[in-house]
Amino acid sequence: MENAEISKSLTYVSKEPDVKTLRYAYSKTVTELEYYFDLCRSSYDERRNWWPGKSRDHRKHGADAFPWEGASDIESHVIDERITRLVSMFVSSLSRANVKAFPVNSKDLARAKTVSGFLKWMVSSGYIPRFKKEMELGANYLLERGILVTYVGWQREDRKFLQAISLEQIAQVSPEMAQIITEGGDTEVAQSLLISTFPGVNSARAKKAIKELGETGSTELPTVRRQVDAPEVKTLAPDGDFFFPSYVTDPQKSPYCFWRTYYTAQELENKVVTDGWDQDFVDYMIENYRGVNIDSLERDNEGRRSNSSSDEIYESDDLIEIVYGYQRLFDDEDGSEGIYCTVFHKNFTGNEEAPAFAKFELLNGYEDYPVVVTKLSEDSKRLYDTMTVPDILRGIQNQVKVERDSRIDRNSIATLPPILHPVGQAPTDWGPGRMIPYRRKGDLDFAPAPQINQGSIEIERTLEMQADALVGLDFENPLAPVRRQFLIDKFLNHAAEVLRMTWKCFQRFGPDEVFFKVTGAADPQKFSKGDPNENYDIIVSYDVLSTDKDTQEKKLQSLVSLTQLDRSGRINMDALLETVANSIDPILADSILQPGKQAQQEMVKNVTDDLAKIFAGIEMPARPNGGQVAMQVLKQYTQQPDIAERLQSDEAFKARLEKYIGQYTFIQQQAQNAQIGKVGTQPANMGGMGMQGINQ
Repeated sequence: MENAEISKSLTYVSKEPDVKTLRYAYSKTVTELEYYFDLCRSSYDERRNWWPGKSRDHRKHGADAFPWEGASDIESHVIDERITRLVSMFVSSLSRANVKAFPVNSKDLARAKTVSGFLKWMVSSGYIPRFKKEMELGANYLLERGILVTYVGWQREDRKFLQAISLEQIAQVSPEMAQIITEGGDTEVAQSLLISTFPGVNSARAKKAIKELGETGSTELPTVRRQVDAPEVKTLAPDGDFFFPSYVTDPQKSPYCFWRTYYTAQELENKVVTDGWDQDFVDYMIENYRGVNIDSLERDNEGRRSNSSSDEIYESDDLIEIVYGYQRLFDDEDGSEGIYCTVFHKNFTGNEEAPAFAKFELLNGYEDYPVVVTKLSEDSKRLYDTMTVPDILRGIQNQVKVERDSRIDRNSIATLPPILHPVGQAPTDWGPGRMIPYRRKGDLDFAPAPQINQGSIEIERTLEMQADALVGLDFENPLAPVRRQFLIDKFLNHAAEVLRMTWKCFQRFGPDEVFFKVTGAADPQKFSKGDPNENYDIIVSYDVLSTDKDTQEKKLQSLVSLTQLDRSGRINMDALLETVANSIDPILADSILQPGKQAQQEMVKNVTDDLAKIFAGIEMPARPNGGQVAMQVLKQYTQQPDIAERLQSDEAFKARLEKYIGQYTFIQQQAQNAQIGKVGTQPANMGGMGMQGINQ
């Protein structure tokens, strides 16, 4: 294939995709990435302690057994233990993280807060299916294989189910069709009416149904039901599911990329209904390309994992391999660009029975490929030049294994030492507690037992500490939190971009009623799910020190102390309250905190209602919170001319009001005393009015 021809096909859009060129690019990409696949195979094996000649009894066997047959061959889980601990930290931080949306091209902070709340709900409610599990899998891929790839899209899954239907039911839907069937009219017209009335009915099914309705008055017709209508977030294996060209530095600027996946025949049939795949292509795939080699758990003769493209477990005979080819293509007339997707099979070029592709479409509204990609280490610009945790800890794990094997072998020798015997007079029986005959004293003797080497234990302990230090898990080191924060931030930044793309997908495809139900928006026009072109910066943040009780308490005390220095009212107390609550527990904060404006309005209403009852002769107790807002309302209330006049003439009313205000004054004074006790200084004026204000 000529380079110019390839370049044109991979650069400019046409009416139909060049599947031949895509197949060539796909094959070339997979071949050139073999070096990275080897890295991933090694990382996989090292984490799971697979090596050539490994036996189930953890002993060495065979001609190459050293130092002897049956010597120790124990596992060392230095790598897996650290990855598992880091994954636990990543997932825990995601569960406790604070999610914020910041508007890029507007200053509508109320709208941003609404979007923030909706994103939190999407994560916590399960509206994004398997979100936390997919993120956990992604954390494992990032640490073990150095790259994290997450697909973000919208999943609509329709399925066809057969249901019985009678001629009477047909008549209710289409009287014309029922009349044709009853009177024996033109069956082709009846078939056309049936196909247009019932989605999912093909010509063969329609012909059969019309015949059965005429003969028996009933038949079975497929009905299409929506099973799934939700965001789709899916972690993809970087060494088998999703591929970029080997030279790529910025994945989103790549001219093409590929997603390889596997479907059952039933899933392919559903794609015809749900995604509009070509029926002839699907039929041909099921008939001719059914059966693949999924061997993620299979090993070669040397005990290494074979390259696998899926972590799903299926019977391989039931699967069909499908490739999604994504391209950034340009229109050669005006230079406009778009993201295009072609669905094809890597070995099928098309023929008279079926086209070479199942679907070719512009991903409408997408400016980038529908994936988020993150590297573990940015020590090289190329995507696939990356470090992994197994790379970092490989030497330490091997040395720990050596130390453990040595100690076990030394103990074996000490427990059952070799026997020294005269040449040609070996003992006939040998084992613990056995009786060994001898002719004269000195004929048989045990070889000296080796001494226990305490230094080996210290070496192993040092190696374990070094492994912890390399990945930020040495909690005694004051600089370790910086390393942990760095790793967690990398993971959470990835999650933030996933949520940003998920939100844009929801804006394009999600139901409006879901947004209104979750946000409780009173003004649908103002708080609609919005235009997909509306941009937000999504921040997912978590402080690793938030789990340290002493550090957290010192931070909160510092924040409280800061408020005492604020004599000009520069600190937003509502924002401070929200910050403190989120630092304690972001999930709990969401459930107990109202929006500041809403809380003030509610407090004003409550105090106003109380004053109306007091005016009518009913005593009312003060409420336990919102004292500052209450005192402001009371101050305005007592300054009204009619109220001031009533206070002068009605001693009972004055007494009820004084009691009410006194309770609020007491509540504020308690809060002041509490702050003085904590920070040792008089708090700033909280706006209390006291009894003197009433008397005046």
